[in-house]
Amino acid sequence: MVLTPQMRQSLELLAMPAKELSEYIESILEKNPFLKKQFDKKGPAGRLPEMTGDVQIRAKENPRETLISQLRMLDLDDENLRIAEYLIYEMDANGYITKDLDAAAEELGAEPDELEKVLEIIQRMDPPGIGARNTKECLQLQLRRMNKEGSTEYAIVTDFINELAINDIGKIADALNIKQEEAAKAAGAVKKLNPRPASSILAEKIETVIPDLIAHVKSAKVTIGINHSYLPELTLYNPYKNEADIIKEPEAREFIKNNEQAARHLIDNLKRREDTVCKVASYLLNFQLASLKNKKHDIKSLAINDVAKALGFHPSTISRSLANKYVRIGDEVIALSGLLSGGIAKEGGGIISKTAVKKRLSELIKNERKEQPLNDDEIKEALKKEGVLIKRRTVAKYRTALRILPKHLRKKVRSV
Repeated sequence: MVLTPQMRQSLELLAMPAKELSEYIESILEKNPFLKKQFDKKGPAGRLPEMTGDVQIRAKENPRETLISQLRMLDLDDENLRIAEYLIYEMDANGYITKDLDAAAEELGAEPDELEKVLEIIQRMDPPGIGARNTKECLQLQLRRMNKEGSTEYAIVTDFINELAINDIGKIADALNIKQEEAAKAAGAVKKLNPRPASSILAEKIETVIPDLIAHVKSAKVTIGINHSYLPELTLYNPYKNEADIIKEPEAREFIKNNEQAARHLIDNLKRREDTVCKVASYLLNFQLASLKNKKHDIKSLAINDVAKALGFHPSTISRSLANKYVRIGDEVIALSGLLSGGIAKEGGGIISKTAVKKRLSELIKNERKEQPLNDDEIKEALKKEGVLIKRRTVAKYRTALRILPKHLRKKVRSV
């Protein structure tokens, strides 16, 4: 489908966070005389009052905008950009994409090979190693960037990552049929690579962020509205209404026609953005109401596809509505994307959220015997006894996402 300029603008506005949108509106106001801010707003029924005071609230800012900006410079088509943004928001703080691509493809309504192609694009971005699915791939990507794909270092990363972790240089040298000095030198070079390439840009920091939305949680319902203290409403204004001489000029009439049309389109698209973001946020907040009221971390299982089906939107619309969007509830500011969580099947029926499974996995490892830690199969069996049907590779994926080392690196030898 060919997108009209109005449709393209609508999609761009939907994906913008509050601060970027505010700056965009200000830039348009400077160029288009047919727009002005509307201050006397009564608004539709149910709209919340504006925030007073400083609305730049201290909260956890999503720093992924650095990566999103790189994407926007790659001239991707809308579909690939949608997939790429989704994958970037699935990254952990180290820049790894631990989510299964088949599951991601199902959520996005795309083919797995499409995601693979987009992932390759992300892996060519900076910093080197970004978008890897595990430590091995992360180091391989960095070595490829250095044109060392056929090197001893690459062989060590590919086949002897576990030996490298415990510094078994002798075994590496024997297996590669090289001298220990050469193996040690190559191992030293590998250790200088960064296994956490995005930690400097994706690590959670307390920064100033602007909430798009303000919500009030009552006994059985969440009331939500746009933060108009930072996102002003616009209205049409004709500065040439009483200028009959100017209107007679053909060039002036063309200028007036084009700018008035652009102003109407922007107002319509801003209203469409407001309606969409509010609908998505309202659904998420009401769905997770119990967790919000009790301040639990075990939010219910909810995926992008679930929200899309419930609201009759395309999954890409939901993704854009969540991107860098925050809501203020009382004195707390939370990311809308944090209200989503995939689910794992339970024995006998039902679903448990991935958040809850990760929490339980972390607890099992925290309480394990340090001299004999649990391996991933044992964790899988422990969760199975609790009714959680999970695969060993999923356990490994969640453990990696939680930045918990594998069994052999967690083991502590009892001192004699």
